[in-house]
Amino acid sequence: MKSGTTSIQSFLFGQRAALVEQGVLPLGRRWNEQAHGVQALIDRPEAPDDRWLRLVEQARAWDGTSVISMEYLGPFLPHRVEAAVASFGDLPVDVVVTLRDLNRTIPSLWQEVVQNGRSWSWPDYRAGARDARPWHPDPPRVVSEPGRTFWRQQHACRIVDRWSSVVGVDRVTVVTLPAPGAPRSTLLDRFGRAVGFDPSGLAAPASQNTSLGAASAQLLQRVNARLSDLGLGDSDARAVRKALLAKQVLSARRDQEQPIGLEVEPWVVGTAGELVTRLGATGVRLEGDWHDLAPVAARGVDPSATSEEDLVAAARFGFDGLREVLADRPVGADLPRWGDPDDADGAVRALADLVRASVRQADRTRP
Repeated sequence: MKSGTTSIQSFLFGQRAALVEQGVLPLGRRWNEQAHGVQALIDRPEAPDDRWLRLVEQARAWDGTSVISMEYLGPFLPHRVEAAVASFGDLPVDVVVTLRDLNRTIPSLWQEVVQNGRSWSWPDYRAGARDARPWHPDPPRVVSEPGRTFWRQQHACRIVDRWSSVVGVDRVTVVTLPAPGAPRSTLLDRFGRAVGFDPSGLAAPASQNTSLGAASAQLLQRVNARLSDLGLGDSDARAVRKALLAKQVLSARRDQEQPIGLEVEPWVVGTAGELVTRLGATGVRLEGDWHDLAPVAARGVDPSATSEEDLVAAARFGFDGLREVLADRPVGADLPRWGDPDDADGAVRALADLVRASVRQADRTRP
């Protein structure tokens, strides 16, 4: 996750017709069909339903290269890897793993898990990633859930090992994201070489950056904690929290806020170096440069140090924007109003109450 997949997926389906002319078929009519198919494989790897089987049949019927791009495939457990590959029968399966430098991945992934409903604080998340890291010289006896989650998704050596043990190391390619400042086309050029298409002359997708600034990410983490206290689980109201509040409303405020910053710590340098050494020793094909995985500082600020004033401003922006979106929907009736809270705690409560109210209204209007 957080390794250029969104831009790749946008390109695959934005240029689907042109890619088909080159003999490359992105499976499904829309990307969400791939997401649903992979979810079917997660739910029942031994007997996935038609959501996955339809993609397999499309691949079997296509006389060329077919592509599935879905982040959940990366950290598959071994039995799911085996099931995924076996479902294609005698069709050869090649695996492409996109990787980004470790340091910039940490803040990107934290804000993603916060958008998904987690209430892990920024300091706890950073500490979890540090303490749960592979090859730790003195690992803790108990690893935190944030740490386990981070490395389940980011342990590139384990991901490559699991897939290469089934398809063969000669059928695994690592594509590195270029360092900051490289042309935007670099990642697609590398991915195209790995898959077998030429992206030159095809328009790259417009930037779909729906990341959050530091203040909004900190706000959402605190809203999640408040909703948890009110009895809502991590996945409850995800359509409101992520799709509406985070992606549609708060992301529009990104240019008014500082990004999440993170300096490169020694443990990051050591772990990234070990990852590169071990990956290079596997013999996987490389598109890019191992030096692209050298840790780079993420320029910005510590979200946990966000001022009360900035939190209140972000909360008011989020409240007004979300209420406006909800007003045009069946849940729009009788939603709470702002109430002019005078501190960050009150602003967080107001926004959380709006989210909770939208869920209750949706429950009432559901047939």
